[in-house]
Amino acid sequence: MSELYFPSLSPENMAGDGPSTQAELQGALCGLLCMNAKANRTDWFRQLFEDFHPGEDEINALTQLFDQTIQALNSPEYDFKLAFPEDSFPLASRLIAMADWCQGLIFGLGASGLTDETDLSADSQEYIVDVIKISQIADVDLSNADEDEANFEELTEYLRMGLFVLYSELQPEDPTQSITEH
Repeated sequence: MSELYFPSLSPENMAGDGPSTQAELQGALCGLLCMNAKANRTDWFRQLFEDFHPGEDEINALTQLFDQTIQALNSPEYDFKLAFPEDSFPLASRLIAMADWCQGLIFGLGASGLTDETDLSADSQEYIVDVIKISQIADVDLSNADEDEANFEELTEYLRMGLFVLYSELQPEDPTQSITEH
């Protein structure tokens, strides 16, 4: 996924309850798409954030983010990339982005209609509980850099693949769209 820039996410431009980081924005979009894969690509963010007022250039970038995300979620190669800082950034920064992404995912799911009454498999329920726990990461003691890095990569992969499970469960393939070859 290419790096997109959203000036309205910068601290000096934040007002209201909109997303605070690109990771949170992508997470919220993933939550929305899990519940509604037919969301409007040009104004999807209005369904989630009433206080988020992007400029025209940002609207184009948000449409691009939508297109990249929906394409990656439907990719048979599972090539979805979470919007975390590159590996060259400190691990603490990447952990904060992970927590932001998880907060966004939970927000997007809830704002799009997921409730305690939604019928989910045990795996998806466990994934959501884990995402909630990860979203609450605050101060983490990073004492063993190699082990911490490996744990971060493992968590990233868990979040990524769990998202595919949740997405496919909430947006099952439409049997009327499949073509059977004889």
